[in-house]
Amino acid sequence: MADKKQVATDGASGAKKKSGKGKIVIALVGVVLAAGAYVVGTKSSAPATDAEPTTTTIALVDGCMKRPEPGVPKTVVDLPEMSINLADGHYLRAAISLGLCADVVLATPEEFLSAPARDIAVADLSGQNMTSLSTPAGRDAAKQRLTTEISAAYPGVVYEIFLVEFVMQ
Repeated sequence: MADKKQVATDGASGAKKKSGKGKIVIALVGVVLAAGAYVVGTKSSAPATDAEPTTTTIALVDGCMKRPEPGVPKTVVDLPEMSINLADGHYLRAAISLGLCADVVLATPEEFLSAPARDIAVADLSGQNMTSLSTPAGRDAAKQRLTTEISAAYPGVVYEIFLVEFVMQ
């Protein structure tokens, strides 16, 4: 009889262990389902009812989002020196720097893709007459054209150009 009680006690304790593990498994499944429901519920496509209205940022100066401070721009990218053929066998050696908008941040100057700006400068200045570019009014007109065209090619990035070197022969 003692053997039967021993077997019955072992059987009862074995059943208790199984039901304890089952409760843990059920609890874990419940927690996982609750977490999934929370994640899915918080990523709903419906807009929040108490959310503030969104605002639109308006470009201030030549596409810049922040008004540039007067004076020298905080970020300037130097283009490599270029030799450009002018009319009548003359040439121009020009170095141009680009003044970037205040909200443009570059990790390194090499990060700026300068090929379009160089192409615009070569296309605009090639074939120009040396006598017209040698006057202050001619240089200012060329600088204004370059500023307009390069700013249009880099909207919200470039707002000013500087003619760092301008030598003709």
